[in-house]
Amino acid sequence: MGNRPMAVDISVSIINTDNRDLLRECLRSIFEGTQHASLEVFVVDNASRDGSAEMVSQEFPGVRLIRNERRLRFCANHNRVLRMAGGRHILILNEDTIIPPGTFDRVVAFMDAEKDAGAVGLTIRNPDGSLQYSYARFPSLLSTTLLALSANRWFQDGHYPFHRLPPDGHPREVDWTNGACLAVRREAFEEVGLLDEGLLIYGEETDWCYRLRKAGWKVYYLPDVSIYHYQGKSTSQERPRRRFRINRSAIYFFRKHYRWPNILALRAMLFATSLARLLLWAPIGVWRRHRRRARLEMIYNWRTIMISLLRDDMFDHELVEIG
Repeated sequence: MGNRPMAVDISVSIINTDNRDLLRECLRSIFEGTQHASLEVFVVDNASRDGSAEMVSQEFPGVRLIRNERRLRFCANHNRVLRMAGGRHILILNEDTIIPPGTFDRVVAFMDAEKDAGAVGLTIRNPDGSLQYSYARFPSLLSTTLLALSANRWFQDGHYPFHRLPPDGHPREVDWTNGACLAVRREAFEEVGLLDEGLLIYGEETDWCYRLRKAGWKVYYLPDVSIYHYQGKSTSQERPRRRFRINRSAIYFFRKHYRWPNILALRAMLFATSLARLLLWAPIGVWRRHRRRARLEMIYNWRTIMISLLRDDMFDHELVEIG
């Protein structure tokens, strides 16, 4: 998989798209907070226009900087690093994260102690310390239906299908964990393969963890090890597009991993719920106050209807901008 340096404990893969200031803080926290584990850090600059690449080369000369001439998607970018990385473990990391001191040392220590650990995820927190989703079960027809209906907010204090922070703080085996910070053992990813570039946004880590578990590896969640993630809040104008992207990934995941009755049931459910949403929002668009939201709802619900009936990659050409 390409030319690799001598093995280090952990290779960190960071993709950056026009996020210079947060990237700086992320890199600073990594180098200042990692004391025992040896590491190499890759930054793929995804054709940024804010001087991110220049900042990395000037302020962090030890980082292995990869400059993209054009923007690539999440999996394609990380796969470039996976082919080059020399670490015994690989960690994919969002650029808008802060890594508390000792975090990577604890990840490496855990994976070295638990030889069956194919992947390890951590607790993801907002900057104020509140929780983001960190781990969940694999998608099911029930969980996907509740998400499509926005009914998940009525379960598990609005976190369904994701789980709350375990009260005991002990490591536990889970289905999949948040890809904002996900460590994978080299032997494990070499067995199951790279990230699936057919998943354009949402579900990349879910698919990887599914393949790892199917191959006999375990996926662990460490509730007492946290990082901070500056995840932006979606606005009402962005939610229709986000829902469409989640639905697109759900069809892809079901088609790849589940039997045809589940696939047909998912497509039928998405068709019905999207048609209902489209019919609901069509008259609302008469009011100027809601016109833009109604227009987006009609566009993206129509697209969900189309991919539920035909091909799930019909609108993939519009998802190139993802970093």
